[in-house]
Amino acid sequence: MTVALLSNVTIGSLALRVAQATGEEVYTPAGYNTWFQELADPASNLHKAPPRAVFLVLDGRELFGASGAPSTSGAENILGPMLDGIAAAASAHPEVAFVVSSLDIPQSRIQPLVSKRTELQAAAFWRRKLEEYSIPLLELSEIAAEMGREHFYNKRVWYMGSMPFSQAGEKALAAEIDRVWNALRGRRRKCLALDLDNTLWGGVIGEAGVGGIELGAVGSGARYYDMQRRILDLKNQGVLLAVLSKNNREDALEGINGHPAMLLRERDFVAIRANWDPKPASLESIARELNIGIDSFVFIDDNPLERETMQIALPQVAVPAFPTDTSQLERFMIDVAREHFLLLQTTAEDLEKTEQYRAETQRQERRSTFASVEEYLRSLDMRLTIEPLDAQNLPRAAQLTQKTNQFNLTTRRYSEADMQAILADGSRRVYLGELADRFGDYGKIILCMARVEGERAEIESFLMSCRVMGRGVEEAFLRNVEDTLARAGVNTLASSYIPTSKNGMVADFWPRMGYAPSEGDGENGVRYEIHLPFQGENDNIINVIKP
Repeated sequence: MTVALLSNVTIGSLALRVAQATGEEVYTPAGYNTWFQELADPASNLHKAPPRAVFLVLDGRELFGASGAPSTSGAENILGPMLDGIAAAASAHPEVAFVVSSLDIPQSRIQPLVSKRTELQAAAFWRRKLEEYSIPLLELSEIAAEMGREHFYNKRVWYMGSMPFSQAGEKALAAEIDRVWNALRGRRRKCLALDLDNTLWGGVIGEAGVGGIELGAVGSGARYYDMQRRILDLKNQGVLLAVLSKNNREDALEGINGHPAMLLRERDFVAIRANWDPKPASLESIARELNIGIDSFVFIDDNPLERETMQIALPQVAVPAFPTDTSQLERFMIDVAREHFLLLQTTAEDLEKTEQYRAETQRQERRSTFASVEEYLRSLDMRLTIEPLDAQNLPRAAQLTQKTNQFNLTTRRYSEADMQAILADGSRRVYLGELADRFGDYGKIILCMARVEGERAEIESFLMSCRVMGRGVEEAFLRNVEDTLARAGVNTLASSYIPTSKNGMVADFWPRMGYAPSEGDGENGVRYEIHLPFQGENDNIINVIKP
């Protein structure tokens, strides 16, 4: 099984929708309301053949039975052991991602105006404890609030077969589970490309001027202001922002930098294309500049003709339908974020993403002033800090394996749950490298994972962000990993290259690093070996720092 779906109500039809949405095999245990037994019993299918993810979808009312939520302390006494059982199952299987729904508990008892809403306190307690256990939430209560309970639930099918959700409610839950599943696997787009006129502000700046566009913290212009607030949220979670506007560049920059209510300033964008070129061509130029794929973009434009042109020219780009009612712009951006940019948690690299790409522009400008590449690289004063996997850098390690495609020798993907299991595995060694230079810090951009068995080790993953290609980082990092393994008693180091549609650029990497072909192709790709210690040349361009 790939995904397990557990619940305290009947969810057969929901499981079918989840399987259809995710394209994965979905397991549900036999019997009614067996979710806790499935988690607690070591002999259950869940423990014998753990899935990659467990989604626990619970009906809040059923947790307390017909009497409803008792006193606050009574509710906590009921929910506490359940939460402890969930946490124990998650701890027993660090390789499995556990996602638990928030509780929606409607008021069912007839109460006076002055009374304790114990069901709200119980739902808050549930959320708080899951946050303490660092277990991701499936926002069931939020979906119910957005749809309205009269649309999310269906009393008729509840009384007929203990199925609480309407068809629309099941569809919304399945879509949210699919989004969370994609987030767990790192399927997240990287760049939000934005139009300006009638998108980030109201009106056409080339005609109305800065003072004539519609934008403000209050009044009708606040719809654009509130939309920009949500876009800033995305930027602060590592999403790159770019401008694609049919405009004179001077007019565009005047609006971006000169309007007092503009939240998004020039410094917030990694690229600004304000010109009269076709927007697909401008987007392609940004992709080349940032060295990211076309399928990394989401394009927002109020003009249906521009959206259609983008979809035809570059079908890999996600092009959401712009709302005809612009009072819904903030809601629209929240939906775009959930659909294309959902993130399990934010890393330090995410917070600095825009600055890292802007610093890269400065590096490219400096490069043109040197006669040779070597002279330029020496001038950068590069520092590579190598550290082993630990609880602090684990989220970034998982993120690197999920997002790196081109410079990735095996393209094996690991979730945070996978990395937790690897961290606890005494035979695994994982090293991360963080690069900095005179212009700034790239963050953690290179990773090597090896399995050690006595005097022999196997490199299971070797990958690096394409942003630092051409600087010799990969060789400096690899030589230091080899040295560390050799000092630990390893004398033979094996490796693989598994070709994909995107990693052809590293097909000759292992031979270039001195590795010789060895026996065993097939599912492991092309195999290589090297005997340690290997005395590679050290050009001293990069200062390597080890703990």
